Amino acid sequence: MKLFVNDTPVEIVGQDKLLDENHYEYTFDARLHKFSSIKLKDDVLVNYANEAYIKDCLDYFNKQKVKKLDSITFVVPNIAKAKEFVKTQYLVIEAAGGIVRKERKILMIYRLKKWDLPKGKMEKGESPLLGALREVEEECMVKAEPIKEVCHTWHTYTRNKKKYLKKTYWYAMDCLDDSKMRAQTEEHIEEVKWMNEVEVKEVLYDSYFSIRYVFREYYKQFGN
Repeated sequence: MKLFVNDTPVEIVGQDKLLDENHYEYTFDARLHKFSSIKLKDDVLVNYANEAYIKDCLDYFNKQKVKKLDSITFVVPNIAKAKEFVKTQYLVIEAAGGIVRKERKILMIYRLKKWDLPKGKMEKGESPLLGALREVEEECMVKAEPIKEVCHTWHTYTRNKKKYLKKTYWYAMDCLDDSKMRAQTEEHIEEVKWMNEVEVKEVLYDSYFSIRYVFREYYKQFGN
């Protein structure tokens, strides 16, 4: 399970997953080190983590952004149980969005001072795919057709003192009609823009970790 807590990448994996420990700058044993004592910098690996340990992490990250931390990975004995535990800490909602392409360009939106992709909460009874197509059309006034699902992400946020965990389904799409393209200002979108690969990579520095992850998964499947 890969989630973004206050835009900090957190991954929870089972003990059966083979990890290259050379990828991590710091490695800790949860049986020997309390969460409050570990170094939160660069890429961190924590072995033998339990639910209480993960909760300490979630609580800490929910309150503040850890600027020097690139990612933290917890290795747990029971991945299914750990996933369910994480979900109990939040109100879970579902959303869907699209990576829309047109002549080797990608549709990007500028919202809340960040470059982002069109996405939004799914309506009751709506499938993820239909939700993604609807959100693209509503937020950008662009009609698109689906190619395939790329990935899904989990990210957390707090609103009105309630903690939410949002699961977002991401679909690759081709543009059908952008003749009426405009930003949905009611959703705080300031700009809608087609960007080439170089432009996308530049604006991702001014985006969210979760959106960078979506693009990595997209380029794995479709190339640059």
